[in-house]
This record gives sequence, structure tokens and C-alpha cells, in this order.
Amino acid sequence: MTSKERVLAALRHQQPDAVPVDFGSTAVTGIHVQIIAALRDHYGLEKKLVKAHEPYQMLGTIDEDLKKVLGIDLEGVVPPETMFGFRNENWRPWRLDSGLEVLVPENFKITKEPNGDTLIYPKGDLSAPASGRMPKNGFFFDSIIRQPPIVEEELDPWDNQEEFTPISDADLDYFEAEVKAKAKTGRAVMATFGGMAFGDIALVPAPFLKHPKGIRDIEEWYVTTLTRPS
Repeated sequence: MTSKERVLAALRHQQPDAVPVDFGSTAVTGIHVQIIAALRDHYGLEKKLVKAHEPYQMLGTIDEDLKKVLGIDLEGVVPPETMFGFRNENWRPWRLDSGLEVLVPENFKITKEPNGDTLIYPKGDLSAPASGRMPKNGFFFDSIIRQPPIVEEELDPWDNQEEFTPISDADLDYFEAEVKAKAKTGRAVMATFGGMAFGDIALVPAPFLKHPKGIRDIEEWYVTTLTRPS
């Protein structure tokens, strides 16, 4: 079986020739940059900086040589923008507190707090309130809750939908090109489209928006399902 056939058989609840392997095709099957770097060292692969394509969890890009070693059966098409709202382009080096140097996108803009925490900013805009925090010696970012004051009589469900807009023609072209390119590998292709995860608790705080409106506090979001059912 090819990788694609193996994955499709499993999805059809048929018996494949082997258990399909997926590392890195989605945000929930990704690998931390630190682990990717360690795996490359373990298998004696070329020394190179890992790209942190999703800085929220500090997930790294798995290059072809490591994919072959691990026997990966899926190719991921990551969204053109990160969870912090800037595009994956124009890569530059950055060093974690652990000492590992990785590659991050151009608009991966950060500041350091006096206590050593790292703050990151939506759209790479340092004039906006920081939307993520990596504790000193930490390995990934947590969302910073930026809940505006709640005025009950002014609550509008549409405020929590401001980020759910039509996918642009440019992004559709990007996904089409990426899917075609990934399909040529012979692996199954898994594409993650943005703007389709209403209620995803990781997205409720909207770390990609400079000034999110609506209910953006995670606890408040859960409480609202009970106290504001309409």
C-alpha cells in the first residue's frame, strides 16, 4: 500500500497493511521544535534550524529526510497565517530560553518581561496589547486574556464572529497550490483551513486579533453557555 492508500483504508475502517503514521499534518498532531531538533540529532540527520511554523505551541516543520525516517504517511497543509495572525514568511533565527535556536517568521515580534517571560503580539504589532505569554524557561505560549468589560445590554453574538470571514482568493490559491504540491509526495494530504472553528477554546481568546470584541475570557465563555443561553 502507498501512504495515501493506507490512510484511506484506515478512514474506511478497513484493514491497512500497517498502522498509518501522522506527525505534523495538523496542529494537534504536530511536534515541538525541541523534539524535532532532538530527533534529527538522534538519527544523525543534517544539522539545520527547525522552522517554528506555529509559534503558539512552538510546532516545527518536519523536513523530508525526517519524514522518511519516521515513516510518516500524511502531508500537512498549514494555514498561511499563524495563531498570532502573522504570515509564515521571511524566516529569521530566534533562540528559546532552553538555548535552542530555531527559525521564526519575520513578524514574530516579542518583548521580554522583567521576570524573564516572553510576550508575543498579534499581527506582529508591538503597539497592540500582547496576546501570548511564554513563561521564563517555558516551551510554548499561553493566550493572554484580553476580555473587554462586559456590558450585558450591549452583548452581541456577532462580536464573537468577527474573525469568521470568507477565505480570500489569495488564500484559496495558496491552499490549491499547496495541496497539489503535497499530493505529489504520494502521502495522504491533510489541510487545515482557518476561520472554521467557532467555539474552539484555543481560539476564543483570539490571539490573532489586536483588539478582540465579545466574550473572550475562557471561563466566561463556558459560563455563558449556561447563564446566557440565548
